[in-house]
Parts: sequence; structure tokens; C-alpha cells
Amino acid sequence: MGSKELSYSDAVKRLDEILEDIDQSRVPIDVLAERVVEAAALLKRCKSVLTETEAKVQDVLEGLEKDFGGEEAGED
Repeated sequence: MGSKELSYSDAVKRLDEILEDIDQSRVPIDVLAERVVEAAALLKRCKSVLTETEAKVQDVLEGLEKDFGGEEAGED
């Protein structure tokens, strides 16, 4: 499964695994560069998901502001 297909949670979990392995010196030097490339791709995926989510939330909030922005809390 490519990093583009991973959910945010799965990407973070895999990134944590890679970082833990590197931190504990469990990554052989032969595959270190490969793991770093994978980690970079996972970081890009996480950033993309966060950016998309932020945009969606902002759109919803702007819509709510347009619909209800002038009303006091508790008014219908």
C-alpha cells in the first residue's frame, strides 16, 4: 500500500515505527536510506491530510458563519 492510500492514523503509526526503529538502531545501514525516504513520504501524506482537513473545516465554519453569524446564541 502506498503512502497516498494510508489513512492519517496509519501513516502516523508507520512513521512512529520507523522513527522508533531508527532511534533504537534497529535499521541496518543497507536500508536506512529507504526508511528515510519512506518516512518523508509519510510526512508528506500527513501534511496533505491535515491541509485538506483544515480546508474542509474552514469551509464548514465559514458556511455556519454566513448562516448563523449574526444571531446571538440561543436565538432561532
